[in-house]
Amino acid sequence: MTIIAAVRFVLLLCAAWLTSPSLAAPVADQIWSGGFVLTMDDTQPRVEAIAVKDGRILALGSRQDLKQYRSDKTIMHDLAGRTLLPGFVDAHGHAFMIGVQAISANLLSAPDGEVTDVVSLQSTLKNWSSEHADMQKNIGLILGFGYDDAQLANQQHPTRDDLDAVSTDMPVLIIHQSGHIGVMNSKALEQAGITDDTPDPDGGVIRRRPNSQQPNGVLEEAAFFTALAKRFSGMTAGQGEALFEAGTKLLAQYGYTTGQEGRANALIVPFMQSAAAAGRIPIDVVAYIDVMEDRDFITKNTSQTYINGFRVAGAKLTIDGSPQGFTAYRDRPYYDSPEGYRADYHGYTAVTSDQVFTAIDWAFANDTQIITHANGEAASDLLLAAIKTARAKHPPKDRRAVLIHGQFLRKDQVATMDELEIFPSLFPMHTFYWGDWHRDRTVGPENADNISPTGWVRERGMMFSSHHDAPVAFPNSMRVLSATVTRRTRSGDILGPGQRVDVDTALKAMTLWPAYQHFEETEKGSLQPNKLADFVILSQDPTAIDPETLDQLEVLETIKKGKTIYRQGDAPGTAKPASSNH
Repeated sequence: MTIIAAVRFVLLLCAAWLTSPSLAAPVADQIWSGGFVLTMDDTQPRVEAIAVKDGRILALGSRQDLKQYRSDKTIMHDLAGRTLLPGFVDAHGHAFMIGVQAISANLLSAPDGEVTDVVSLQSTLKNWSSEHADMQKNIGLILGFGYDDAQLANQQHPTRDDLDAVSTDMPVLIIHQSGHIGVMNSKALEQAGITDDTPDPDGGVIRRRPNSQQPNGVLEEAAFFTALAKRFSGMTAGQGEALFEAGTKLLAQYGYTTGQEGRANALIVPFMQSAAAAGRIPIDVVAYIDVMEDRDFITKNTSQTYINGFRVAGAKLTIDGSPQGFTAYRDRPYYDSPEGYRADYHGYTAVTSDQVFTAIDWAFANDTQIITHANGEAASDLLLAAIKTARAKHPPKDRRAVLIHGQFLRKDQVATMDELEIFPSLFPMHTFYWGDWHRDRTVGPENADNISPTGWVRERGMMFSSHHDAPVAFPNSMRVLSATVTRRTRSGDILGPGQRVDVDTALKAMTLWPAYQHFEETEKGSLQPNKLADFVILSQDPTAIDPETLDQLEVLETIKKGKTIYRQGDAPGTAKPASSNH
């Protein structure tokens, strides 16, 4: 063999070795390019293209870099100038109850509905009743969701009399936008067994007619939750599964690839599990079970592993109520309480102090993640004291206790949260919906600027998540993003300029940081090789537009493990599979 022939032979061997199946670059199932890809990964914030194989991210980089993963079998997606980023992770919402929102009469005010006063509320309920006769028969009542006394012309709750004008034969139930207050007509009160002689339950109030013990139809907190539980206790498995499915599909419509049911119980968990097992939910859902109900059930069901897209992640504690409904537990009186309240009224707790300390201690002793609803300053004081006590008693461990909402947090409380390693899941979306109300009624102009204090949290370098708490409002991800960045109220006021954050930070609070909150940061929340191919495609790059127009961005497509589960143009609330080709 000549030297030249030998060299050729060696080169051929090298070529065969380099192109052997075991060493060739893997072939991508799909590649997205032609737009903007925001990764939420500080080491590589923006790339031109991203490749997926078997539902996971294979590689990302320049279009040239990703050519090595392409074959004639690879589906190529042209973003056409649109923006792809990680699928949104629901930091706090109620996926099951969103289903209730999806099937009920829409009593929201603008921009999400058209109710402005009691007359339009009544008209909406009557129209729903006539247009949804089968639904009304199926659930046995006329159901409405989302009214807000702060947005009604008289700024008062409707009463049983107002709902009796809708129907006296059929029970009527409407749910306040906060989800913490409801109103029943006379028929519904009768079926719930609520009479003049019914006492107020612990942690709740049955509002009465003036100078009378007769209920006026408005039920607060525990009084409402108890009546609601009675109402839905006879729900069939089919009804429960359908509600859960509807809720998850609505979440997918807004770009969420992971949802949360933030206050579940042993009644609805089987419905969610069976819906998941039947393949009816398009997204992952993580659930937290009410710690005041069945702790053995929590212990037996908690898992870090999803089964058919569903898992129980831990426990939920609720200390107080809603700030806009004047039921949050404050450390000072409300600025301008409703008529008939004492001047020193500062809200109340849903549980006792002993129950708070016992629940937190149980969670720490059992290494169970616990998320806690605390809105008022006094409620947060209780939580911080309980966690400090539990940390001193139990061995150190990464438990990631979460404070949910914390809307009236003081700056010293933020510092204590940092010290105690409490993760804040905040609610700046509130600044849009109730910012004017908080400024004028609940806390007053001096304290309103610091509601949902994301600025104070970032001053300390803390992560936080930003949530929607649906069905308190629609799970509109772009409204969440806009409110976190701009803090614009309905009237156009800026509530707390110093608490605003930039767009990149707000996006992390909807992706990577809530993934961390759920112990899922290695799987979700940023675009990196081997992570799940959970994506959302937006109409424009949110980092490159006027922040004042963020709420005008559109979710065009939602992708879960590489498969399209929602595409704009599908019927509202659906998330049917779509073709992969664009």
